[in-house]
Amino acid sequence: MKNLFEKLTETMKKCDKAILVAHQYPDLDALGSCLGLSSILNILEVENYIYLDVDKVDNYSVNLALPFCSDYKFINNDTIDSLLTENTYLIVLDTHIPDRIENPDLFNKINKVIVLDHHIKNNNYIKETEILYIDSTLSSVVELIAFYANYLEINIPSVIASIMIAGMEVDTNGFNVKVTEQTFNAAAILLSMGADMIIKQNLLKESKREYLRKANFIKSSHIYRKKYAFCLLDSPETTQEELAEIAESLLGLENVEASFSIGQLDKKTVGISARSIGNIDVCEIMKQFGGGGHTTNAASQIEKTTMKLMEKNIKKVLGD
Repeated sequence: MKNLFEKLTETMKKCDKAILVAHQYPDLDALGSCLGLSSILNILEVENYIYLDVDKVDNYSVNLALPFCSDYKFINNDTIDSLLTENTYLIVLDTHIPDRIENPDLFNKINKVIVLDHHIKNNNYIKETEILYIDSTLSSVVELIAFYANYLEINIPSVIASIMIAGMEVDTNGFNVKVTEQTFNAAAILLSMGADMIIKQNLLKESKREYLRKANFIKSSHIYRKKYAFCLLDSPETTQEELAEIAESLLGLENVEASFSIGQLDKKTVGISARSIGNIDVCEIMKQFGGGGHTTNAASQIEKTTMKLMEKNIKKVLGD
């Protein structure tokens, strides 16, 4: 990582501005990594902005975190154009797939791009970059940003460290999957910066309405071949975040080694979220349907299909 951090620091010190952006439907890893990197850039005296339309965020935890972020500069498509220069950099965090960032049109506005991600590399990755760093051994991008701050001997504000450690917990399903010794080292770094576990716990709470909605979906799930859990969300429309949360909950059921939640993202698109305890590579399964991710955490979006058909197709891949 040292070479990455040296190159990243050198590049940032030469740029006019940096625009930080994560994936659509941002979670706490996406937000936390943007805030953590923004904190570092502030200390390096690099003008920076986080591209996120805060009025349209539908992630409950992210909305809980946003009131702590008043010192950070958020922009959207209405305000970005006046900020751009020829030496503005776009830093993409927590995804490397061009059409999954918050606004893919940003690539038409900014031609200097840096990508920092932790998912398994997809064939459809952002190819024209100044720096492309994808490390699937990382639990989260937050982990990478924590090590970057530590390398620079920079202290991230405690409340941002709290959001970051919450992001790590989300991406590791409570530090149960995708964890290595380095994961805990990164968590220790954030704790040394003052990460508050009470704030972290509050950020990970969910509304009663969301809890009951999720519980009803889980109640309708079924077990396939004694180790696979499937849940089809009987709802006209859901989000990738909700699918992820349900897949993670299903993984906690007795004897379940892999889980799949399937839902209608919009009228044309079916979404799948897949999770594994580690002995089943759900990324390889999702690649069969144009998706990807991590060995234990993957997803896909398919157009012009049905939830029932996708369940059938996944079972064919699993071998029925």
